[in-house]
Amino acid sequence: MLGKLEEEEIEKLLSEQYIGRLACHAHGVSYIVPINYVYSSGMVYAHSAPGQKIRMMKSNPQVCFQTDQIRDTYNWKSVVCWGKFEEVTDAGEKQRALQGIIHRMMPLTNTPSEQPSHGTGKTDAYDDEIIVFKIVLHLKTGRFEVNDSSN
Repeated sequence: MLGKLEEEEIEKLLSEQYIGRLACHAHGVSYIVPINYVYSSGMVYAHSAPGQKIRMMKSNPQVCFQTDQIRDTYNWKSVVCWGKFEEVTDAGEKQRALQGIIHRMMPLTNTPSEQPSHGTGKTDAYDDEIIVFKIVLHLKTGRFEVNDSSN
């Protein structure tokens, strides 16, 4: 059975997942990339080194974000959201976002004692190379498929 996710199911999926895909578009070029994220207060928080996606989002802050939970071909949930990129400059908000991302990523590492990539393992959350950003979501949709015979 195919269906639409209710608002509370969309919120639950966004909160439970930690990897999503961020799509941006600038100067006639579209770009989509997987990101680690944490969801809080209607916003997707992520971090990045300077690069193509940051340049594109600064040029055109309107982006799309997608995450999913896939058990198999006939049992899945997917959420697609639209929002606006904003670089996080407030020190407290930046630190909270990085801590949230670290707490989501650490259980997923094979060697938790090692530092995660992209600067999130540094004690200095204000490293100039690390850009913390949020996507302020303004529209969220969700779909699912469930096959009762596979349960």
